[in-house]
Amino acid sequence: MNRLVLTLASILALGAAQANAQTMVTDTDGDGVYSMDELMAAFPDLTEDAFTGADANEDGMLDAEELKAAQEAGTIPM
Repeated sequence: MNRLVLTLASILALGAAQANAQTMVTDTDGDGVYSMDELMAAFPDLTEDAFTGADANEDGMLDAEELKAAQEAGTIPM
């Protein structure tokens, strides 16, 4: 009985951890920054306005710091 309770608790904890996990963005071309296409793979509802607003240095890409700032500001989901 104790094993069953521990197993069920572990499964529930794992599900809660996955629900709270951040969405992973993949740098598919390995250039160290994120394009609109790379971010849209993780965030399908991302708008061009949100992407452009997050692009602080206006280079057409988001680096890790720009992405983090946009997520903290609520512009891009976490």
